[in-house]
Amino acid sequence: MKQSPVLLRVLLVLSIIYGSMMFLSGTMMSIALPSLDAIYRANQSLLPSEVFTMWERAAAVPRLLYAALALLALLSITGCVLMWKLRRSGFHFYAIAQLLMLVLPLLFMGKGFLGLGDVMFTALFLLIYYLQLKSLGAFDGDNTADPPAVAPEE
Repeated sequence: MKQSPVLLRVLLVLSIIYGSMMFLSGTMMSIALPSLDAIYRANQSLLPSEVFTMWERAAAVPRLLYAALALLALLSITGCVLMWKLRRSGFHFYAIAQLLMLVLPLLFMGKGFLGLGDVMFTALFLLIYYLQLKSLGAFDGDNTADPPAVAPEE
């Protein structure tokens, strides 16, 4: 098996860290949102108005969206682990998860919830992952990095 380059490994570690944070925050918000909202509203007078405004925006996000983003973060982490093993399927898992993470907030909340930075970082990471894996032969037609779906009969 080929050794993955340092740049690829560093980016994968960063993506796994980010995915883990997304999974934890999405899980926490999907489970505890009503309780947290009650706490914030009960203490609204103690909070600066900017903090409460930020909280109101976070509380407006449906719990289902937080849960979906948490699951997509797991898919993204799975893709990173597979890419670490130089498997092209990892790139596909990661790309699908990241693109859905951009699209779902638009569907649930409208265009005000899509940040230019999110789009730029997603595109940058996808491009770098693609170029790194392509240079290692992960997208070659005769690539054996992904095992066959069915083992040949003997």
